[in-house]
Amino acid sequence: MIRLIFFLIFFIGANVLNTIHVDSFLFSYFILVMSLLSILLEKNLGQTLKQRKPEIYIILSIVILLVYRYFTGILTDSVRSSMILLITPIILLLLPNQLALKKDLKLSHQILKIILIFYIVECGIAITEYGIRGHIFLWIDTSFESHIYGSQGGSSFRSFALHGSPLTNALIVTTLNSFIIISSLKDKYKLFLWALGFAAVMAFNARAATIVTCFLFIVYLLKLISNKRTSLPTKLSIYFGTVSFAGLVSYLVVFHGLGSRLFKSQLLDQASGQKRLDVFSIFEYQGITEFLTGRSMNRFKLIQENAGLTIIENFWICEIILFGLIFVILFALLYIRLLKIHLKRYTLYNAAIVSISFLLLASTNNSLFTQYIPLLLFSLSAYLFRPGLFELILPPKYITNPPIKHLHK
Repeated sequence: MIRLIFFLIFFIGANVLNTIHVDSFLFSYFILVMSLLSILLEKNLGQTLKQRKPEIYIILSIVILLVYRYFTGILTDSVRSSMILLITPIILLLLPNQLALKKDLKLSHQILKIILIFYIVECGIAITEYGIRGHIFLWIDTSFESHIYGSQGGSSFRSFALHGSPLTNALIVTTLNSFIIISSLKDKYKLFLWALGFAAVMAFNARAATIVTCFLFIVYLLKLISNKRTSLPTKLSIYFGTVSFAGLVSYLVVFHGLGSRLFKSQLLDQASGQKRLDVFSIFEYQGITEFLTGRSMNRFKLIQENAGLTIIENFWICEIILFGLIFVILFALLYIRLLKIHLKRYTLYNAAIVSISFLLLASTNNSLFTQYIPLLLFSLSAYLFRPGLFELILPPKYITNPPIKHLHK
């Protein structure tokens, strides 16, 4: 059942559900129920829960939040937003805690396989949509000007792929790309997957994600060139490959409009950049009590309308306005504690690369407020790509320096 849950999470995205006319939040509740059943059917449930205190503390903090909002009469119209917070730590409980048994390594391998196949499919759909200038799955949200352009096939076409808005999809792809680029994959696989992700991000026409993806490649390139073990032929191949790839991208940008929003003469256009600055005016309508403890969704929407904002392009501000600063700080600290357990296996340099890339990009839109997928994916990736485990669960032919003992021996 656990494998099915992860398959459904990543492959049956919001746009797929919109296309087949299934409510995305109803589907999320279905995933939540399946996850809870899997946890309750665990043979060593008591021992597992004792060993998963970080996730339990996050769940308890969200339950306390729900109880508080219920007794203050502001829960009813914000249940969906609360469920988005609750589902991620519950799904994380499905991951094996102890990796001494082969069955746990096998489960980790299967989840990683699902995620990597999803990455290729997600990127493939985005590139295909851009190539045919049409959408395979529908994103039902007319609040973005970019959606109208995309639907009409205009010059600023944006692929939708599987999960909601182009920005959400770009965040998902870039998050996985950051872990791939710092992993122990062989360079030929790493470069192929990075290029696939870069093409997808350009198809999503997401400026911030494009910049972050280019930054990831530069970091990788500098690290590879400075490595004394890298042979001269390899360095020359990478140099000419990079120049050729840059030439191809330049051609697609100039003659086919790929990533056209990145090169707009007005960086702060009305549809995106300026709104990210205007959003801070919303705090002019805040009382100190509501600022600290949160408010109802109706009050949230009213404040948004008073500030003249169609959408709030910053998940931090969305969370603070709805749930209050106190809870957001608590929630952030608990997640830092959880992620620190996995990220401590990484070098400080690599941990900083994936964490800063995710936080910077996530802060440019409201994806973490409207969906649980991006935060779940970052947490899963921190677990699955961590040094020691990643090399054990991936076939050795894909690894630069495979360990003597591994799952596929």
